[in-house]
Amino acid sequence: MDILRAIDVGKQFGHSAVLEHISFSLSPGRIYALVGNNGSGKTTLFRLIMGLSFPTHGSLSLFGCQTAHDNERARRRIGALIENPILYENVSGFQNVNNIRHLKGISDRNAVDEALHKFNLQNRKRLPIRHYSMGMKQRLALACTLLGNPELLLLDEPLNGLDPSGMREIETTLLNTVRDKGTTIFISSHYLKQLYGFATDYIFIDQGHIVGSMTSSELERRCDLCVYLAIPEGERGAALKILSRTLDHDVKLLENGEICVYGFHDNLNVINNALNRERITINSVRTIGISLEDYFFQMIGGNRTC
Repeated sequence: MDILRAIDVGKQFGHSAVLEHISFSLSPGRIYALVGNNGSGKTTLFRLIMGLSFPTHGSLSLFGCQTAHDNERARRRIGALIENPILYENVSGFQNVNNIRHLKGISDRNAVDEALHKFNLQNRKRLPIRHYSMGMKQRLALACTLLGNPELLLLDEPLNGLDPSGMREIETTLLNTVRDKGTTIFISSHYLKQLYGFATDYIFIDQGHIVGSMTSSELERRCDLCVYLAIPEGERGAALKILSRTLDHDVKLLENGEICVYGFHDNLNVINNALNRERITINSVRTIGISLEDYFFQMIGGNRTC
């Protein structure tokens, strides 16, 4: 059973389309990274999942539910941290988490201390959170989110503003949650490198469209050795079709006009022979590795290359 399935979801505000034709699914026990620039539609998508806004068209299904009413009941199985966490500055960390315990209808009072312990806040739990650092507030918000052992976590850019040690601490806690509880995590960021090595799957979003999705192993291959081909403009379409059909590699036409073959370690004669048979001209060939940052630019249609 899919934890979440989106089918052709779109969202408009007035005449402005924020999301268009969004389709994907999440499987249990995996960590999905939703990666895109600010304004790409990440937060809007999370709000739709949580019922804080409604799709203009398409459908969202949670835990296999078929109706809007069943989806609403299923949201009790989700822990969500969307946009800025809402915390009461003048009360303690313990009181903040305890308030959420009451709202979620969790009878076990020990759940508060357990949540605080996960994020190393037990020694500061009596301190008013106006005295907390940014990292401590973020960890407290995550402690609230994990109350009740939700089956799905929606985390909207939870690592923003944290130093490397703070990011590592939170990532370790979330990884342990997946390992121990089988929780599925859907986490967003505008910075691919921030989530590299943490997520098991990546979904790229740009200007309201999903422009690519892959597993972590696929991302590693694509950020490995790549071949860049300069082909005359009138022959690029034919070259793209030939290489896509011939090679067992991802092939993409970049905005600067080059054709990129991702993760290619074979003999370049394979490419030369395939194009020469169809009388396609190769003006130049270069082979180089690609960084995470450059791959992200390519996925969202940027013109930056290695």
